[in-house]
Amino acid sequence: MKKILIQGGQRLRGSVAVAGSTALALTAQIAALLASTGELKLANVADTMTVDTMNERLRKLDLAVTVNKPTHQLIIQSQAKLTADDLTAITSAKVASLMIGPLLARTGSVRLNKDQVPDEIIADLRCLGADVSLNDEALAIKAGRLKGSHLKLADSNCLSTQSLIMAAVLADGITVIENAACDFEVIVLANLLNKMGARVHGAGTKIVRVQGVTFLHGCDYEIAGDYLEATALMLAAAITNGDVIVENVHLQSVQGVINQLERMGCTVVVQQNGVRVLGTAVLLPADPQSLFPSAMYPELAILQLLANGKSSNAVMDQRLLDQLQKMQAGVQETAGELILNGPAKLSGIKVKAFDASSALTLTLAGLAAKGLTIVENGAYLGDEFEDLPAKLQSLGASLQLKDFESASKSLTKFK
Repeated sequence: MKKILIQGGQRLRGSVAVAGSTALALTAQIAALLASTGELKLANVADTMTVDTMNERLRKLDLAVTVNKPTHQLIIQSQAKLTADDLTAITSAKVASLMIGPLLARTGSVRLNKDQVPDEIIADLRCLGADVSLNDEALAIKAGRLKGSHLKLADSNCLSTQSLIMAAVLADGITVIENAACDFEVIVLANLLNKMGARVHGAGTKIVRVQGVTFLHGCDYEIAGDYLEATALMLAAAITNGDVIVENVHLQSVQGVINQLERMGCTVVVQQNGVRVLGTAVLLPADPQSLFPSAMYPELAILQLLANGKSSNAVMDQRLLDQLQKMQAGVQETAGELILNGPAKLSGIKVKAFDASSALTLTLAGLAAKGLTIVENGAYLGDEFEDLPAKLQSLGASLQLKDFESASKSLTKFK
């Protein structure tokens, strides 16, 4: 397993372009299941493990998938008929939740583990006419053509909103989704589906209307720049008091990040070629602002730790909290929220990641820490981000991604 070696204290400077969004590519790959004719031709597709794994899943469903990694293109050939699929082997709740709607709409039958997807999605599929039964700790979900219905989400959740939109596009009649998530990912999914022949209205607002159609077709679609990677690079610039231009950014997708950084004292300039972030030596404390991507709250916590004062954040995975506390982070959990006491003086030490988000959070902490930080399981970064260590290096970070065997040989020159 690879390790990330980081010598903290380097200010990042320069320009860097983000790759296509892995999250948006994944959703587009799954949306391809809804098409019964033509090809879905995707451009600007990131070279990540998540995309590769989904391609293999599509091939197992007998879809022809052609990948051109040098040109970042992906072509998925539609199938006139799909066979029912068993999702119980899928470990990702996100993937299972996104796949359930298209597969149910196209095949009429899906099988998954009892607690594999949020209960709200299952309940709303029932409202759309699905029959759900429990057998040996597995859910068997069956339906003829789904029926349009009025759904009101208890939680304005991006994943639930996306899942139900994809379930509704081939339903009979109109589906109204109240309290829908307004995330950029929902807007992009709606745009893609509409280009494939769907009729989705109101994406990006609290009420989404879906007029069901009888079939969808393939189309050409370019994946937007990865707003999560852009957020990571913008945070890295602020954390190191740097001066970085992040290119290939969809401005709407990072507006919440811009608001957050400006609130904390950084200067952000929107330029023709991207977004420029200039850090500050005196960071101001601030809680997560509206529209800041919730998926990046753990990474934001590193910047909050460096601010002059107390701020709060959402409760994070205890495993990650334990690793940050090893780095002398002033973090405590109180009344269901995280309290961050800054300015923290982070210390480099050996820490362990357990997924892409934790690997990124610990890498950002390493950029701010004094001394050498070693992030074990650093290869997790490659699940979601294309060449992120190399991009940080290009901006001046003293950072290396090393195999387990060679990592120890590299320690001397880092000290």
